[in-house]
Amino acid sequence: MSFTSDFNAALAEESDFPLTDSLFRYITAHSDTTTFMRGEAIVDFGEINPDIYIIRDGIVRGYMLNEGVETNLYFGMEGTLLASMQSFSMNAPAIIRIECCCPTEALRIRKTVFDKMMAESNEFCQWVAGVFTRRSCYGELKDKVMNGDAKWRYEWLERCRPELFENVPLKAIASYLKMTEVHVSRIRRKILQERKRQ
Repeated sequence: MSFTSDFNAALAEESDFPLTDSLFRYITAHSDTTTFMRGEAIVDFGEINPDIYIIRDGIVRGYMLNEGVETNLYFGMEGTLLASMQSFSMNAPAIIRIECCCPTEALRIRKTVFDKMMAESNEFCQWVAGVFTRRSCYGELKDKVMNGDAKWRYEWLERCRPELFENVPLKAIASYLKMTEVHVSRIRRKILQERKRQ
């Protein structure tokens, strides 16, 4: 199994702790590769799936349902670690769906293997802790961004994650930005008109 330098770099950005070459080999040696089609779930509502996934190529979204309404929580791209925390931590059915927005390839680390890796490698433990620290940091940033005005939020996402607009349904982007699809469409038209005038 070969891995690109882009994937290595993306995985390194997931944690506050360095991803050494030996740790990268350790992670990939304990993983198996799985592929998913667009619209397919890596983790689905109500199933117990305690395994850890790392996106090798593709884009996914994590969302919840509240009375039939989707709330998009996050997007994951190359290098992102994903799991149902309900299943991983409590061996309980997932309350989130992790769905592929395009054909996606992921590394899967089975829960039993992950637990063994945590027990035998301090370097891996530190790196995993750094993943959750970095995730908390991004969570704070997202909260700050979501307090900005609607047009600014749209432009921020477009600037930081332009690939989402090519692969993700508008409904999911609108939910993530805490707007309606109609509002997002209006903002997009307004931005395009402004750019044409420039």
